[in-house]
Amino acid sequence: MTVFSHLFRLFIRLRYPVSLPEEVADALGIELSNDLTFSQFVSQLTSSSCQPTRLCKFMPRQQVEEAFKTAQKKERFKQDSLFSYYFNEGWLEFVLQFDTDSRLRRIYVQHHTIKEERGIEIPLVRM
Repeated sequence: MTVFSHLFRLFIRLRYPVSLPEEVADALGIELSNDLTFSQFVSQLTSSSCQPTRLCKFMPRQQVEEAFKTAQKKERFKQDSLFSYYFNEGWLEFVLQFDTDSRLRRIYVQHHTIKEERGIEIPLVRM
């Protein structure tokens, strides 16, 4: 590794000491870079062009939850799961809703800067 790449990694860790945008991107199966500002990162997550490739509608719950294994907080409820990533700007949360057969129906992203009560739904493609 070059000196430049070490300095770049240090800069990224100063900006994102706990979670990285690439961890969230990996969970969803989208392309995002760690060099985005947090507001750019949230903006890309909540844009209509955000199309997860790793997750799809009606995917089994166990596979979906495995995708979020790097989240700092993981909470399971009867038909919902909550996965949270910590950033300096606050918690970024993903609410995953499942049907009675434990198949993924919807994903919402929530952050205190998102004004919608439920958050913003990330569109899923069907299997």
